Amino acid sequence: MKKTLLALTIISTFTISLASANNALDETETIVVTANRISQNSADLLSSVKVISRTDIDLSSATSVAELLNEINGLQISQNGGAGQTTSLFSRGTNSGHTLVIIDGQRISSATLGQVAFADLAVEQIERIEIIKGPRAALWGSDAIGGVIQIFTRQLAAGEIAADVGFGNFNQQQLSVSGALAHGDGSTTFTAATKSSDGYDVFNNAEDDDDGYSRENFSIVGQQALSKQWQLNWLAKYNQGESEYDNTFGGANESALENSFESKQWQLAASQIDGNWQQNLLVGQQQNKSSTYDKNKLEQGSSFFQTTRLQASWLGALQLTKQLSTNLGFDFIDEKVTANTPFDITQRDNKAAFARLAFDNNSIILDAALRYDDIEGVDSEATYNLSAGVRFAQNSLVSLTIGSGFKAPSFNDLYFPTGTYSYGNPDLVAETSSSIELLVKADFLGINTELSIYNTEIDNLIDWQLDENFAYHPINVDKAEIDGVELTLTTAFLGLNHQVQLNYLDAKDSNTNQPLIRRAEQNASYQVSHNWEKFNLLASINYQGEREDADFDPITFLPIRVPLASNTLVNISAAYQVTSDWSVALKVNNLFDKDYVTNNNYIGQPAQYLLTVSYRQ
Repeated sequence: MKKTLLALTIISTFTISLASANNALDETETIVVTANRISQNSADLLSSVKVISRTDIDLSSATSVAELLNEINGLQISQNGGAGQTTSLFSRGTNSGHTLVIIDGQRISSATLGQVAFADLAVEQIERIEIIKGPRAALWGSDAIGGVIQIFTRQLAAGEIAADVGFGNFNQQQLSVSGALAHGDGSTTFTAATKSSDGYDVFNNAEDDDDGYSRENFSIVGQQALSKQWQLNWLAKYNQGESEYDNTFGGANESALENSFESKQWQLAASQIDGNWQQNLLVGQQQNKSSTYDKNKLEQGSSFFQTTRLQASWLGALQLTKQLSTNLGFDFIDEKVTANTPFDITQRDNKAAFARLAFDNNSIILDAALRYDDIEGVDSEATYNLSAGVRFAQNSLVSLTIGSGFKAPSFNDLYFPTGTYSYGNPDLVAETSSSIELLVKADFLGINTELSIYNTEIDNLIDWQLDENFAYHPINVDKAEIDGVELTLTTAFLGLNHQVQLNYLDAKDSNTNQPLIRRAEQNASYQVSHNWEKFNLLASINYQGEREDADFDPITFLPIRVPLASNTLVNISAAYQVTSDWSVALKVNNLFDKDYVTNNNYIGQPAQYLLTVSYRQ
């Protein structure tokens, strides 16, 4: 910790002196709402922020949400194969369940697993993604230890139509259609999409077979102005799909093992803007169901788990003076679990209140937030964020932030039924964290620079351990310490747009001093793009360093560590505007068909290409 603070001091002094040499930064204003739950210019935020727009999605070589997020500095992805397979996301080295993922303000994680099924999310439904790195529990509550990812549902302008059809190797097929209807001072966007692939054999230790997937989704999102001050918003989404997978313990699968999912979401919201006062009221429900079964043994039925989450919130924001503002809010969440596994307790609620006060006089920014969560059956948690920043040029600043976070135990952790091999522990407490971050945003000689140096300590980590009867049960026993440095450089040179991302991560178990599994110490990427009048080209080189993963010794069955080799992948995408309405695009991932793994024994995505024809009017 002392070394981290010393590094913060030295690098901040060096960076400020360089950046002060340039006192102007031309940056397009980007509005972000996720950081503090109100609309703000990203240049004014004392947090590391990345926004992925719809234009970015269309130009990117990524064809899934996991691939999109894997392009963000500080985020690492581990997959049980390629698209359609189980995906884990590590934000700044924290665990997969330590990043809060929300869609239009609503949580979407499984209440039983405590994680998000990224493979089930549809890129076709997305308007933009906001990624806030670092703890935001003081605004959002549980899970926001490593950051917050908010996905906004796709919206078109009234009268606009969008259609895409795509084909690729592995029998990839996809089709999406969107349209927006006007009604008075409002509009509603409808989106329907389907995607499927035969896939490839994702697991080394099973019989050769292709593990394919299919997805279908539909969404309605709209708004209506009720008066000069009030607006009504609504949302309805339905997604379903299936994925074939291989048994972790090997054997002859013959593509018989399958996981299916079904998710539903609805929301009604009303917002008011009246001078210096803003407020928003939201009520909605999110439901996801996951089923696992053997297609050769349908008579035996399937195992399923369903989360139903009712959420309501009220948010208010007031500009007290030209320099002083505040916002506060209340959240209510009711979670219910339905499963063919008999949990002793199947429902809990979470009541929370938060307040934030910010000062900004164009030179100094001070920001403080405090939140209290009361989680039924667990405990109560108070979290905070304190930030101080100094502007030294237009859209350039240096800031220091300290904050805390927590993750409430899942229903599996607490209430998994007592059995021969595993059972839950109702005496668990929340996992907790404390973080410190130095952030510099600057422009030096035309190079847009963002530097982040951080330290995070996590206590009471839940670990499923063997007891004297050889049954697994969870206990609050583990601790972790994470140090990291992120550097992103963006510039235009020789008619091309360049971006370099460098990342160093030291994430260790504090008890054993071993690295946390599946997290590389070094990551780097280089992206270059150019936009001609009708032709767009983007290419990226992505390096992921060596990691370790967990395994079992085949003779003693004791846990061991295995190395995962480093890899360098090249991705490209190209788009050509044929007419004002029609365009064609080619996306290629892993251009040189490199062998790699991000999860032990699971084969990374081989070379994958997708040709898409698009219509916009």
